[in-house]
This record gives sequence, C-alpha cells and structure tokens, in this order.
Amino acid sequence: MIAGSPADKCGIRSGDRLLSVNGILPRDTIEYSFLVCGEAVRLRIRSGRQDRALLVHKDCDANLGLVFDSDCFNGVKRCRNHCLFCFVDQLPPGLRPSLYEKDDDYRLSFLHGNFLTMTNMDDREVRRIQSLHLSPLYISVHATDSGVRGFLLGRRGPVPVLDQVGRLADGGITMHVQVVLCPGINDGDVLGRTIDDLAAFWPHVASVGIVPVGLTRFRNARPQVRAFTRAECTRLILEAVAFQKGFLRKLGVSFIYLADEFFIRARLPFPRACSYDCFPQLENGIGNGRLFQDEFRRLAPVLPERLRHQRRLFVATGRAGAAVLEPVIRRLRRIRSLEVSLIPVTSTFFGSRISVTGLLTGRDLVWGLRGLRGEEVLLPNVLLKQDTSLLLDGMSVEQVASQIGCRLTVLEPTAGALVGEILGGA
Repeated sequence: MIAGSPADKCGIRSGDRLLSVNGILPRDTIEYSFLVCGEAVRLRIRSGRQDRALLVHKDCDANLGLVFDSDCFNGVKRCRNHCLFCFVDQLPPGLRPSLYEKDDDYRLSFLHGNFLTMTNMDDREVRRIQSLHLSPLYISVHATDSGVRGFLLGRRGPVPVLDQVGRLADGGITMHVQVVLCPGINDGDVLGRTIDDLAAFWPHVASVGIVPVGLTRFRNARPQVRAFTRAECTRLILEAVAFQKGFLRKLGVSFIYLADEFFIRARLPFPRACSYDCFPQLENGIGNGRLFQDEFRRLAPVLPERLRHQRRLFVATGRAGAAVLEPVIRRLRRIRSLEVSLIPVTSTFFGSRISVTGLLTGRDLVWGLRGLRGEEVLLPNVLLKQDTSLLLDGMSVEQVASQIGCRLTVLEPTAGALVGEILGGA
C-alpha cells in the first residue's frame, strides 16, 4: 500500500485481498492497470472475513496505490522444459526457495524482461498479447533449427519457434531474443542459420543476444556440456563482427550482440558503445563492461591528484568483473593518499567455471576476503537479492562482515558510484 494514495485514504490496508475491480476479477497487474485507469473505480475488498464495497475517486492517470504480492493473480506459468544448460537445475539444495522457481510466463516477460520459451503459450494467450500490445517481449530461442532447439530444451522431439515469432511479429510485437550458446551444439552453422532466420523478422525481432552457457559443479548426471575455450571465443567474436558489418549495411544496426563474458574470456577489449545500438540487452550481461569503462573515462579528467586524508580500501568482485575493473583501479592508484586494491573472488560454491559477480555467495566472500579483518571493502549490489541484504546462499551482508571482521559497503555497479564512494567529499 502506498501511503497517502487514494486506496490508502479509503482505508485499504496491507493484507487486504482484492476481489474485483468494476465487477471484474483481474488476472494480473496488466489487466488491473486497465481497469483502474478511470476517475471512479469500484472495488470489492476482503479485510479478514469481511467484504467491503468501495467507490474510489481519483484523477484519471493517478496511481490507485495498491501493491500486490504477485504480478500474476491466477498463478505464474512454470517452465516445463529441462534445458541442458538450465541454471536452476544446476543448483544444490538449501538455497533461497525463490531461486528454484522456473517461470515461463509472457506476463513476466513483458513486465520484468524475463525470458520465455513460448513452449506452453496457447492461442488465447497469443491473441491477448496482440490485443493488449504487450511489447516488448523477451524470447529464449537458442536455435531456429527445431531439432536442435528440442534437444537444447530437453524435449523428446523437435520444438519449432519461427511460426510463433512470426505470429507475434504480425501482431506488431517487438521481441528481444536470447541464444544461450553451447559449443558443438548450437554454434557454428546452426548459429549462422539462427541469426539469418531471426533477421528476417527485423525490426520486430529487434535484437539477438548471444550468451555463453553457464556451468556449475552441481550438474551431476545432466548431459555433458562444456565451456567455451579462449580460442573459440575469439573465433566467435570475429564471426559476430562479420555479421554485424552486414547488418549495419542492410538494417542500420548491429542486430546481434555478444555477452561481455566472451570478450573477457578471449582477453579482447569490448566493442565501442555505438556497436551496441542503445544497449538493448544490458540485463543479459551485454554491454555493461563498455558502459562502465566509458563512464569512468568521462570521470577520469576531474579526478583529484590526491585525497585530503589517507585512505585504504579494497574492491571485491567476481573474476569477470575484475577484468572490467582492472584499468579503472590502475588509474585510481595514481591518486596520492589513496591505497586501493582489487580482490577477484573465485566462486568456490558453484565452481571456478562461474565467473560472474552476481553469482557469488556469502561463503565465497568469507573465503575470498579472509585476512581483511579491520579493512574497508566495497561490493556491487548485483550480489544481493533486490531490496534486501541477502546473498544467494541466504547469508546477509552483515553476517559476512561479522565473520570476516571487516567493514562492507554495498554500491550501485556504476563507475560514478565507485568513484563517489572512494573520493567521498573530494
């Protein structure tokens, strides 16, 4: 409940249940938002065992003020696939319960950018997407070859996708596509065909993000999939550049975008910012490194020559994040009276093949930051569950700091936040 909102002024309280809006029980927050857009809204609310009818008056565009536990009132559609690379299936027991939930719901794709496979989406839902123009959507394709796609999704037969993409495109829906790349399975010629097939739907397929498969040490009996080698990453980057040059001539955009991790593994610099075309898949780990380094480059000319007071601190991140931060830390060390060190923390929990910062656990930090008792350590907030201080394994930042005996400060993962914290009032 938003304090001071029309709903608050009508006496609706946290824990009350919404029964109907203008006589209709909405299926989700999407339908709810359409129903409450008028100036007079009729609500039925259940408070404990008592039902109440309310007429709420507000400005047409004003927020009614209700906040819900879930965006999908009739339940979230769960994923029925068993993907070779599914990260949820590679988790050990004992983590936060929410981590084991696999959604495959078009509403969460529209509202939050979650990727969906469309393998459990029926005609009625496609028509609803088109009629409400729920755009953009984020689609996991992985391969347009239906046999390869079915194998990747862990299904017994082929799983086509181009007809569904075509229907959404015909309805004017914009799509951002994801390809989780597995060496020897959907790379090479299969990837080339996937890219060409999807480009035929541009501009409705607005971007194709290619990310490497992530493998934890908890795969157990799951089918064997290996990580990309440095040479394979380099070769993929060269192939992607050739595709991008062709698309720039034909479409005016790069169209396909590689995850930062490929460049880090290949030990090659990130592409220029213009190659990302407004960064359509940042949340998918594509372009964050370039944005961070460019932001720091703009700040570098105004950095002071020295701090007014001596300061010593450590910056902790995953191994992939350390590759982005290394040139930044080298430049910061030129500031006199500032002693700053970079700590690349290895994922001992999920295994050394996992290098992204957001998958570090509290136990990883306790091990990786051992020996820093009494020191000041900076952490990016991508480690934490949103709006909490909890890490993946349920440990809190406070617990980690207590076990190490250090001071932990959590920051936004931007160059501006890092520089602002390090320099303070300088």
